Amino acid sequence: MSEVANMTSQGAVTAKTDYLRALLEAYYPRHFFAVFRAHELHNVEPFIDRLADPILDLGCGDGLIVKLLFQRKLEYGMDLSEKAIQRAKQSGYYQTVFHGDAHHMPLEDNSLGGVFSNCVLEHISDMPGQIAEVSRVLRPGGVFVATCLTPQYYDLNPVFHSLDNSGSQWLRQRMIEAENKLHHHVSVYSVEDYRRFFEQTGMELEAHQYYAPPELLNVTHRWDTPSKYLLPPPFPITHHGWLIWYLYARYGWRPRPDVIDQFYSEYEKLVYHRDLETQVGAAQILVARKR
Repeated sequence: MSEVANMTSQGAVTAKTDYLRALLEAYYPRHFFAVFRAHELHNVEPFIDRLADPILDLGCGDGLIVKLLFQRKLEYGMDLSEKAIQRAKQSGYYQTVFHGDAHHMPLEDNSLGGVFSNCVLEHISDMPGQIAEVSRVLRPGGVFVATCLTPQYYDLNPVFHSLDNSGSQWLRQRMIEAENKLHHHVSVYSVEDYRRFFEQTGMELEAHQYYAPPELLNVTHRWDTPSKYLLPPPFPITHHGWLIWYLYARYGWRPRPDVIDQFYSEYEKLVYHRDLETQVGAAQILVARKR
Protein backbone atom coordinates (compact mmCIF):
# COMPACT_ATOMS: atom_id res chain seq x y z
CA MET A 1 0.00 0.00 0.00
CA SER A 2 1.58 3.22 -1.16
CA GLU A 3 0.20 6.52 0.01
CA VAL A 4 0.99 10.17 0.39
CA ALA A 5 0.19 10.16 4.08
CA ASN A 6 -1.03 13.03 6.22
CA MET A 7 -1.90 15.27 3.28
CA THR A 8 -5.27 16.69 2.33
CA SER A 9 -6.70 16.57 -1.19
CA GLN A 10 -5.34 20.10 -1.65
CA GLY A 11 -1.87 18.96 -0.65
CA ALA A 12 -1.69 20.69 2.74
CA VAL A 13 0.17 18.80 5.44
CA THR A 14 -2.00 17.58 8.32
CA ALA A 15 0.71 15.85 10.38
CA LYS A 16 1.22 17.12 13.92
CA THR A 17 4.40 18.88 12.69
CA ASP A 18 5.29 20.23 9.27
CA TYR A 19 8.73 18.67 9.36
CA LEU A 20 9.83 19.89 5.95
CA ARG A 21 9.23 23.58 6.59
CA ALA A 22 10.71 23.43 10.08
CA LEU A 23 13.86 21.67 8.90
CA LEU A 24 14.33 23.79 5.77
CA GLU A 25 14.50 26.77 8.12
CA ALA A 26 16.64 25.02 10.75
CA TYR A 27 19.17 23.43 8.39
CA TYR A 28 19.37 26.14 5.75
CA PRO A 29 21.31 26.17 3.46
CA ARG A 30 21.52 22.36 3.65
CA HIS A 31 18.11 21.93 2.06
CA PHE A 32 18.83 18.42 0.74
CA PHE A 33 19.67 17.29 4.28
CA ALA A 34 16.41 18.85 5.45
CA VAL A 35 14.47 16.92 2.80
CA PHE A 36 15.95 13.57 3.88
CA ARG A 37 15.43 14.22 7.59
CA ALA A 38 11.85 15.46 7.13
CA HIS A 39 10.97 12.32 5.17
CA GLU A 40 12.52 10.27 7.95
CA LEU A 41 10.53 11.93 10.73
CA HIS A 42 7.32 11.68 8.77
CA ASN A 43 7.79 7.92 8.44
CA VAL A 44 8.82 7.21 12.04
CA GLU A 45 6.09 9.38 13.59
CA PRO A 46 3.40 6.61 13.66
CA PHE A 47 5.64 4.42 15.85
CA ILE A 48 6.43 7.00 18.53
CA ASP A 49 3.26 6.34 20.51
CA ARG A 50 4.53 2.84 21.34
CA LEU A 51 7.16 4.37 23.63
CA ALA A 52 6.17 4.61 27.28
CA ASP A 53 7.75 6.91 29.86
CA PRO A 54 10.44 7.24 30.96
CA ILE A 55 12.11 7.58 27.55
CA LEU A 56 15.78 7.88 26.61
CA ASP A 57 16.80 9.64 23.39
CA LEU A 58 19.96 7.73 22.49
CA GLY A 59 22.23 9.96 20.40
CA CYS A 60 20.13 13.01 21.16
CA GLY A 61 22.21 15.59 19.29
CA ASP A 62 20.98 19.13 19.88
CA GLY A 63 17.41 18.11 20.76
CA LEU A 64 15.81 19.39 17.56
CA ILE A 65 14.45 15.98 16.55
CA VAL A 66 12.72 15.50 19.91
CA LYS A 67 11.33 19.01 19.70
CA LEU A 68 9.71 18.30 16.33
CA LEU A 69 8.77 14.65 16.76
CA PHE A 70 7.65 14.41 20.41
CA GLN A 71 6.73 18.05 21.05
CA ARG A 72 7.33 17.56 24.76
CA LYS A 73 10.18 17.13 27.19
CA LEU A 74 11.69 13.65 27.51
CA GLU A 75 13.21 12.25 30.67
CA TYR A 76 16.68 11.50 29.28
CA GLY A 77 19.01 12.39 26.44
CA MET A 78 22.46 10.94 25.80
CA ASP A 79 25.21 11.71 23.30
CA LEU A 80 28.93 11.16 22.84
CA SER A 81 29.55 14.71 21.59
CA GLU A 82 30.19 17.34 24.25
CA LYS A 83 29.02 20.11 21.91
CA ALA A 84 25.78 18.25 21.23
CA ILE A 85 25.24 17.75 24.95
CA GLN A 86 25.56 21.45 25.62
CA ARG A 87 23.02 22.26 22.91
CA ALA A 88 20.70 19.53 24.18
CA LYS A 89 20.79 21.04 27.66
CA GLN A 90 20.04 24.48 26.24
CA SER A 91 17.12 23.13 24.22
CA GLY A 92 15.09 22.42 27.36
CA TYR A 93 13.66 19.21 25.89
CA TYR A 94 15.30 16.82 28.37
CA GLN A 95 15.01 16.55 32.11
CA THR A 96 18.48 14.97 32.30
CA VAL A 97 21.24 14.79 29.70
CA PHE A 98 24.12 12.30 29.87
CA HIS A 99 27.46 12.60 28.16
CA GLY A 100 29.08 9.26 27.42
CA ASP A 101 29.37 6.02 25.51
CA ALA A 102 26.04 4.41 24.64
CA HIS A 103 27.50 1.00 25.50
CA HIS A 104 27.55 2.06 29.16
CA MET A 105 24.37 3.94 30.00
CA PRO A 106 24.23 5.40 33.53
CA LEU A 107 20.78 3.93 34.12
CA GLU A 108 19.45 1.12 36.28
CA ASP A 109 18.36 -2.24 34.89
CA ASN A 110 14.71 -2.36 33.76
CA SER A 111 14.31 1.37 34.36
CA LEU A 112 12.96 2.65 31.03
CA GLY A 113 9.69 2.30 29.18
CA GLY A 114 11.19 3.36 25.86
CA VAL A 115 14.42 4.07 24.00
CA PHE A 116 14.44 6.18 20.85
CA SER A 117 17.41 6.42 18.49
CA ASN A 118 17.44 8.41 15.25
CA CYS A 119 20.19 7.54 12.73
CA VAL A 120 22.69 6.52 15.41
CA LEU A 121 23.09 2.75 15.07
CA GLU A 122 25.20 2.97 11.91
CA HIS A 123 27.81 4.87 13.94
CA ILE A 124 28.18 2.12 16.58
CA SER A 125 30.77 -0.61 16.06
CA ASP A 126 29.64 -3.27 18.56
CA MET A 127 26.01 -3.73 17.56
CA PRO A 128 25.27 -6.91 19.57
CA GLY A 129 26.71 -5.20 22.65
CA GLN A 130 24.68 -2.05 21.99
CA ILE A 131 21.41 -3.95 21.59
CA ALA A 132 22.19 -5.86 24.80
CA GLU A 133 22.67 -2.55 26.63
CA VAL A 134 19.35 -1.23 25.32
CA SER A 135 17.67 -4.43 26.48
CA ARG A 136 19.27 -4.08 29.92
CA VAL A 137 17.79 -0.64 30.62
CA LEU A 138 14.34 -1.44 29.20
CA ARG A 139 11.78 -2.94 31.54
CA PRO A 140 9.80 -5.99 30.32
CA GLY A 141 7.37 -4.73 27.69
CA GLY A 142 9.55 -1.68 27.00
CA VAL A 143 10.03 -0.62 23.38
CA PHE A 144 13.03 0.40 21.29
CA VAL A 145 12.32 2.54 18.21
CA ALA A 146 15.26 3.23 15.93
CA THR A 147 16.01 4.50 12.45
CA CYS A 148 19.19 3.51 10.63
CA LEU A 149 20.73 2.90 7.23
CA THR A 150 20.32 -0.35 5.32
CA PRO A 151 22.88 -2.17 3.16
CA GLN A 152 20.79 -1.01 0.19
CA TYR A 153 21.96 2.55 0.86
CA TYR A 154 25.11 2.05 -1.19
CA ASP A 155 23.25 0.57 -4.16
CA LEU A 156 20.52 3.22 -4.12
CA ASN A 157 22.89 6.17 -3.75
CA PRO A 158 22.86 7.59 -7.32
CA VAL A 159 26.53 8.56 -7.26
CA PHE A 160 27.68 5.09 -6.27
CA HIS A 161 25.14 3.51 -8.61
CA SER A 162 26.37 5.51 -11.61
CA LEU A 163 29.93 4.40 -10.91
CA ASP A 164 28.76 0.81 -10.67
CA ASN A 165 27.03 1.06 -14.05
CA SER A 166 30.10 2.61 -15.65
CA GLY A 167 32.30 -0.24 -14.44
CA SER A 168 34.39 1.99 -12.16
CA GLN A 169 34.43 -0.46 -9.27
CA TRP A 170 37.69 0.83 -7.83
CA LEU A 171 36.45 4.44 -7.74
CA ARG A 172 33.07 3.33 -6.38
CA GLN A 173 34.75 1.52 -3.50
CA ARG A 174 36.98 4.51 -2.73
CA MET A 175 33.93 6.80 -2.69
CA ILE A 176 32.08 4.46 -0.36
CA GLU A 177 35.10 4.37 1.96
CA ALA A 178 35.23 8.18 1.92
CA GLU A 179 31.50 8.38 2.68
CA ASN A 180 31.85 5.98 5.60
CA LYS A 181 34.86 7.82 6.97
CA LEU A 182 33.23 11.22 6.67
CA HIS A 183 30.03 10.17 8.43
CA HIS A 184 31.55 7.47 10.62
CA HIS A 185 29.37 4.70 9.19
CA VAL A 186 30.76 1.55 10.77
CA SER A 187 27.71 -0.74 11.16
CA VAL A 188 25.16 -1.14 8.38
CA TYR A 189 23.00 -4.22 8.96
CA SER A 190 19.96 -5.81 7.36
CA VAL A 191 16.64 -6.32 9.12
CA GLU A 192 17.45 -10.02 9.50
CA ASP A 193 20.70 -9.13 11.26
CA TYR A 194 18.81 -6.89 13.68
CA ARG A 195 16.17 -9.55 14.24
CA ARG A 196 18.94 -11.89 15.34
CA PHE A 197 20.52 -9.27 17.62
CA PHE A 198 17.17 -8.65 19.29
CA GLU A 199 16.45 -12.32 19.81
CA GLN A 200 19.86 -12.85 21.40
CA THR A 201 19.10 -10.18 24.01
CA GLY A 202 15.55 -11.08 25.01
CA MET A 203 13.81 -8.75 22.59
CA GLU A 204 11.49 -9.28 19.66
CA LEU A 205 11.25 -7.30 16.43
CA GLU A 206 7.67 -6.03 16.50
CA ALA A 207 7.59 -3.84 13.40
CA HIS A 208 9.81 -2.91 10.49
CA GLN A 209 9.49 -0.42 7.65
CA TYR A 210 11.78 0.80 4.88
CA TYR A 211 11.95 4.45 3.87
CA ALA A 212 14.18 6.69 1.72
CA PRO A 213 13.34 5.13 -1.67
CA PRO A 214 15.43 5.68 -4.82
CA GLU A 215 13.25 8.65 -5.79
CA LEU A 216 14.26 10.46 -2.61
CA LEU A 217 17.97 9.72 -2.90
CA ASN A 218 17.93 10.93 -6.50
CA VAL A 219 17.16 14.34 -5.00
CA THR A 220 19.06 14.30 -1.70
CA HIS A 221 22.27 12.62 -2.84
CA ARG A 222 22.71 13.22 -6.55
CA TRP A 223 24.12 16.73 -6.26
CA ASP A 224 25.45 17.31 -2.79
CA THR A 225 27.43 14.05 -2.47
CA PRO A 226 30.44 14.99 -4.65
CA SER A 227 31.07 18.12 -2.59
CA LYS A 228 31.47 16.00 0.55
CA TYR A 229 34.79 14.71 -0.71
CA LEU A 230 36.14 18.15 -1.58
CA LEU A 231 35.29 20.23 1.49
CA PRO A 232 33.89 19.55 4.96
CA PRO A 233 30.09 19.59 5.23
CA PRO A 234 27.85 21.44 4.85
CA PHE A 235 28.76 22.76 1.38
CA PRO A 236 25.83 22.55 -1.07
CA ILE A 237 26.72 23.03 -4.71
CA THR A 238 23.28 23.62 -6.22
CA HIS A 239 20.92 26.60 -6.19
CA HIS A 240 23.97 28.91 -6.11
CA GLY A 241 25.02 27.04 -2.99
CA TRP A 242 28.54 28.41 -2.76
CA LEU A 243 27.37 32.02 -2.61
CA ILE A 244 24.51 31.18 -0.26
CA TRP A 245 26.83 29.37 2.13
CA TYR A 246 29.34 32.24 2.14
CA LEU A 247 26.66 34.83 2.90
CA TYR A 248 25.16 32.58 5.57
CA ALA A 249 28.51 31.86 7.28
CA ARG A 250 29.98 35.35 6.96
CA TYR A 251 26.99 37.57 7.64
CA GLY A 252 24.34 35.28 9.12
CA TRP A 253 22.25 35.97 6.04
CA ARG A 254 18.86 34.28 5.88
CA PRO A 255 16.94 33.60 2.67
CA ARG A 256 13.79 35.43 1.74
CA PRO A 257 10.67 33.47 2.72
CA ASP A 258 9.92 32.81 -0.95
CA VAL A 259 13.19 30.86 -1.27
CA ILE A 260 12.07 28.45 1.46
CA ASP A 261 8.64 28.34 -0.19
CA GLN A 262 10.26 27.38 -3.49
CA PHE A 263 12.16 24.48 -1.92
CA TYR A 264 9.03 23.45 -0.02
CA SER A 265 6.76 23.30 -3.06
CA GLU A 266 9.40 21.37 -5.00
CA TYR A 267 9.95 18.64 -2.38
CA GLU A 268 6.71 18.49 -0.36
CA LYS A 269 5.12 15.53 -2.14
CA LEU A 270 8.37 13.56 -2.12
CA VAL A 271 8.90 14.09 1.62
CA TYR A 272 5.36 13.28 2.76
CA HIS A 273 5.27 9.89 1.09
CA ARG A 274 4.96 6.61 2.93
CA ASP A 275 5.13 3.20 1.21
CA LEU A 276 4.18 0.59 3.80
CA GLU A 277 4.89 -2.46 1.65
CA THR A 278 8.11 -1.59 -0.15
CA GLN A 279 11.15 -3.80 0.30
CA VAL A 280 13.47 -1.13 -1.05
CA GLY A 281 14.89 1.68 1.03
CA ALA A 282 18.19 3.30 1.95
CA ALA A 283 17.03 3.40 5.57
CA GLN A 284 14.75 1.47 7.89
CA ILE A 285 12.64 1.78 11.01
CA LEU A 286 13.06 -0.88 13.69
CA VAL A 287 10.57 -1.41 16.53
CA ALA A 288 11.54 -4.04 19.12
CA ARG A 289 9.89 -4.96 22.40
CA LYS A 290 11.57 -6.53 25.41
CA ARG A 291 9.97 -9.77 26.48
